[in-house]
Amino acid sequence: MSTSINHVAISMDPALLDAAGRADLLDFYGDVFGWVEGDNTGESGNPLILYSGAYGEFVYLLPADDYLRAPKLDHFGLKVDSLDELHTIVDRAKARAERDDRVRIIDVKSRTTHGTTHDYTLTSAYIGFVLPLMIELQHFVVGAQREPA
Repeated sequence: MSTSINHVAISMDPALLDAAGRADLLDFYGDVFGWVEGDNTGESGNPLILYSGAYGEFVYLLPADDYLRAPKLDHFGLKVDSLDELHTIVDRAKARAERDDRVRIIDVKSRTTHGTTHDYTLTSAYIGFVLPLMIELQHFVVGAQREPA
């Protein structure tokens, strides 16, 4: 069996999803991540749907009186294909942070995990803007296979 996550749904403070709030979210996530607004026809509650650009992947933001409140480091992760892509996204977020104090960034860091058959290097960064969850960008490199001991 093979599964993958296709969306994240977050209940949001309705005040953050008024016309101005939606415009801010679309502007930031469009500029930094390349996300676009999805069609919410037929959906209850007037959600803001952000399409990632990959088929079937989206973030679903639903206005709700009982909305999500989360610690600052709670997040969901996005895998990126290259270090250049990771740095480009972080650089765009940094440019936005210079003019908007709602942008939160935990800068790029790498660490290597020594596995039994391979070493794995994870490079990551975190970006937050208005949503109660940050987004962790992750890039993985699998090292050469080790010889059995």
